[in-house]
Amino acid sequence: MEKPTTDDQHSAYYSAIHQADADLEEAISHVRAEEDAHRITPAEAAAERCELLERHLELCQRARIAHLGGTP
Repeated sequence: MEKPTTDDQHSAYYSAIHQADADLEEAISHVRAEEDAHRITPAEAAAERCELLERHLELCQRARIAHLGGTP
């Protein structure tokens, strides 16, 4: 099996980040809908968004390490 080229690694990284961004946007949209429907309070929505953003940043860091190398 051939070693992936730098372009392949960057493309895979870009694809992973693009998917992570789309997943984050969908999750935040869901939180917004829950808040708008008064099923959760603004404080609960803010806490959920914080958790989503923290997980997103961790995922992005793991993708960077997996596809581009380096250390956390």
